[in-house]
Amino acid sequence: MATPRQLAKIALFNGSMVATGNVIAQSFMLWSERAAPAAADSSPAVGRRESALSYDPLQTLRFFAYGVAFTPISYRWHAFLNARFPTGDIVAGSLKQSATTPSKVSSLSRSTSAVLKRLAVDQTVFAPFATFSFIGGMGAMEGLGPSELVERFRIQYLPLLIAGYALWPAAQVVNFSIVPLAYRIPFTSVVGLMWHTYLSWTSARMKTNIMPSEMGQAEALLGPL
Repeated sequence: MATPRQLAKIALFNGSMVATGNVIAQSFMLWSERAAPAAADSSPAVGRRESALSYDPLQTLRFFAYGVAFTPISYRWHAFLNARFPTGDIVAGSLKQSATTPSKVSSLSRSTSAVLKRLAVDQTVFAPFATFSFIGGMGAMEGLGPSELVERFRIQYLPLLIAGYALWPAAQVVNFSIVPLAYRIPFTSVVGLMWHTYLSWTSARMKTNIMPSEMGQAEALLGPL
């Protein structure tokens, strides 16, 4: 188990990676708008949207705060899975004896079973909770009211959860099987750099496809970006 000081370092690292993903997404959106074909500049609607698009440091700060705050929850979840479904040292064990020996086959089978159980519990319990926490936490930091939060959940929850299933199961198989407990949050932070870039980019893309007359409502539901 990590000490409080170690957990604080992990939290800062995780927050920094989450914030970096947001910076990358915002920078990409700014670049893509500026690199749009000259013909699109003649459209008044596009012009209004471009003039409103700028880098938002407060959004990056919110992503950083969320990453820091969620780290203890994530770490304790990994510690629970580690204790509830022990795997042993799969890599070291495979190097010490032949994989064809009965004892090794049995040990590897138990370890594989534990990893699959961890993955199943993680993706059916923690993934929906993490998605819920992200949308709710970011909405709360943006000052959304109850009705606005409900609408944001309606728009974002299932698409984000389904998109996460395209990335996290494969990443967690590696994480649960060969990464020590102390390094599992940093590992997910590195993978999460791509994920949080996607989250930020998705929110921005949803708003750029909305008509100017609907931009005020979109800002309320999707957050400023």
